[in-house]
Amino acid sequence: MQKKRTSRTSLADQCRLRGIELLESGHLEDAVLALRLAVELNPHSSESWNDLGVVMEALGNPREAMHCYQRALSVKPSHIEARTNLGCLMLEVSMAQALRHSAFPSAVAC
Repeated sequence: MQKKRTSRTSLADQCRLRGIELLESGHLEDAVLALRLAVELNPHSSESWNDLGVVMEALGNPREAMHCYQRALSVKPSHIEARTNLGCLMLEVSMAQALRHSAFPSAVAC
């Protein structure tokens, strides 16, 4: 049983590294596939969850990115990069909402 777990973890690590390579080369959809496989094989990898969040954010999917960062923190609460990424993304979303609200205030119904 231990050997099977170790091989899954090793394969998950390989998928994570491949996902990072794909992200860095601009192949975001392929990076998502590799990182989703990494977290499926090892859902206890805060690094893989964080990296998947980075890709989702790059694809313009902040809700999914937040979910990934939160999963990374649920696995490892001390994961500084995931905490920073989540905080920055939450601030960015909050600022975008505030700007949207000030630029397009709700019209009063006639």
